[in-house]
Amino acid sequence: MRLGLIADIHADRRALETTLERLEQQSVDLIVCLGDLVGYGSEPDAVVALLTERGIPCIRGNHDRWAIERRVVLGLRGWKPAELRDETWEFLLRLPTMRRFDFDGTIVEVHHGSPASDVERVVAFKPLPPSIEEFWDTSDAHVLILGHTHIPMIDRSPRGIVINPGSLLGVAGAFTSYSYAVLETSTLALRFFEVRTGRELRRDPIDSPGD
Repeated sequence: MRLGLIADIHADRRALETTLERLEQQSVDLIVCLGDLVGYGSEPDAVVALLTERGIPCIRGNHDRWAIERRVVLGLRGWKPAELRDETWEFLLRLPTMRRFDFDGTIVEVHHGSPASDVERVVAFKPLPPSIEEFWDTSDAHVLILGHTHIPMIDRSPRGIVINPGSLLGVAGAFTSYSYAVLETSTLALRFFEVRTGRELRRDPIDSPGD
């Protein structure tokens, strides 16, 4: 199974359309979205409509939760009222906080920030927080996929693999990696790609085959 991983779209329709085109060219079998569909960008309704049209399974990010709870979204100049179509509100309200997949015995769980919180930051340049060890203690998953930080990462350990594909959004002034990832669930080989050019940024293991 070839799994496309996208996260932190933040209402950037153009970045999402470009990424979906690249993932189609890469012949992925399934695309999973790790949340934060709204905030920063200007086209949240178009993003949600496209995800709905493609039937892409998503989870709720902290920006999606804030929109639901506070009826506001965060822009580059601060908070502003969340003016969304009714169908967008309905979509956000239905989003789960996590999803779990079984790909021929490879168990994959997806959360936004961490299994403990949608605002916890898990990054490769700091020790993994206790919530990750607690997750491995209680879960039978082999792979944990996260978003939120906008920073691509992979952490391999005897207990499992933690992955973050980075963020899609390309909104000027917003911190972003402008990246996505593709995971081969049978081998657990991972590749990161740049949204704008489709260029491969990294592969892990480094000697894993490409297309």
